[in-house]
Amino acid sequence: MANNTNPVGFFAAEVLDRTAGNQPQKTAIVAKEEELTFAALNQRVHALAGHLQMEGIRQGDRVGVLLPNSTAIPLSYYATQKIGAVTVILDARLKGKELQGVLQDADLKLFVVHQQLYPEVEEIFKAMGPIPVWIAGGAGERSFEKRFAPPGRDATLPRLNDDDDALILYTSGTTGEPKGVVLSYRNLAQYPMVMGEMNITASSTIRGCILPMSHIVGPVVCNELAEKGYTLVIFDQINPIALLEGIQKYRVNVFESVPIVFQLLLGVKNLAAYDTTSMKIAAMMGTTIPLPLLRAFQAAQPHIKVIQGYGLTETSPMITLVEPDRAETKVGSIGRAVPGVEVRIVGEDDREVLGGEAGEIVTRGPHVMKGYFRRPDATAERIRGGWLYTGDIGRKDADGYYYHLGRKDDMIITGGLNVYPAEVENLIYNYPGVQETIVFAIPDPKRGHVIGAAVVIRPGASVVEKELLGFLRSNLQGFKVPQRIVIREALPRTATGKTIRDAATLLSTP
Repeated sequence: MANNTNPVGFFAAEVLDRTAGNQPQKTAIVAKEEELTFAALNQRVHALAGHLQMEGIRQGDRVGVLLPNSTAIPLSYYATQKIGAVTVILDARLKGKELQGVLQDADLKLFVVHQQLYPEVEEIFKAMGPIPVWIAGGAGERSFEKRFAPPGRDATLPRLNDDDDALILYTSGTTGEPKGVVLSYRNLAQYPMVMGEMNITASSTIRGCILPMSHIVGPVVCNELAEKGYTLVIFDQINPIALLEGIQKYRVNVFESVPIVFQLLLGVKNLAAYDTTSMKIAAMMGTTIPLPLLRAFQAAQPHIKVIQGYGLTETSPMITLVEPDRAETKVGSIGRAVPGVEVRIVGEDDREVLGGEAGEIVTRGPHVMKGYFRRPDATAERIRGGWLYTGDIGRKDADGYYYHLGRKDDMIITGGLNVYPAEVENLIYNYPGVQETIVFAIPDPKRGHVIGAAVVIRPGASVVEKELLGFLRSNLQGFKVPQRIVIREALPRTATGKTIRDAATLLSTP
């Protein structure tokens, strides 16, 4: 071992070494372009790590990764982790000034980028100066794949400490400029531990990954793959047919995704024709999940336990999760605090609120990030007294299960009264014909703000605005009823798929 004899941290490449030694011929990764056994995966990791060191990358250096879902992501991750470099995983959809800003902030020593994305990077280099690159899918001296051949000497393994920087991921810029979240090896130990203790995955699992691996899901699933030794099926696009075909072909047991993917799956006309009997658990992650969507998917696929979880990039990422055996009894909940994690609901005075009252979700424990990269002020604003303030509003029931009510910034104050958009959205989802909705604030000279709602209608259905308003007035207090409803063909989204909750955007021509 290159590390202390009783490590608290998670050292991914060392764990992969052990797993590959125990089951060399088991399939580790299935992706569009290839399948890799654990032995083949580990051999490539060793070679890449050796090339990194030969080309001057040292412990603590930052290596950027800009890749679509593919085997190149786990290969880059394990190789950089093996030599103690800090893996900086960037959203593959970053472009232009936003990508330039992140690259300047990250201060990279090497950049691994896919050939399809390189033209964008090349333009940015003209403005900020070049960074040495390896190009996945490329040819010549900068080819990533060329470095699968051993360099002639093994990588020298560094001594790693639990609290060293291991990983940096940049948060999306919906609430300001992207910030680099720094996670330590201690932070990275949390996800594999939680998934095992809560009986989500095991060595026999066939895990599907449909979410972008250029977010937190990429490295944490790689860590789990190394530890559990299961098989990971990587999907390169968010496509419901491709997902269903993959589940059927590879007998996928578990996958997690965001609400829009489940909506797309329900929209597949011949959904029942696909063999999904291998599926055991589907986790809905991300924003507040509409209850009707949960119930509709459960009804369409009754053999699958549909659970919710909640977390942030800043928390490695899991904070809460519903146990599979409580999927039905706690439908709509984001779950209980996962092992090793503390959670509270606090009011504006930072005191814990009781009795199911709403407040901000705060958390502390070994899952909380080291901080934002080179942003001590932003770190101090987010982590206070050892607690990370999530900026999300929630409540806790008598059984200790939490419910997500929306972002603190999303709360709408109308005439001095608080409205949580998720409450109104969940009711709109109960109206026949509604496929998707978002509730937002419209500036108003008398009340400060009034409520607006944008609605996407399910294909083949129709929604009459007057009748929808009547339904809402019959089920909501008057101040919570939208003053305006706009029908749109689709909801606007950020590059990371989050719906934009902005009145000017939502009220513009759909």
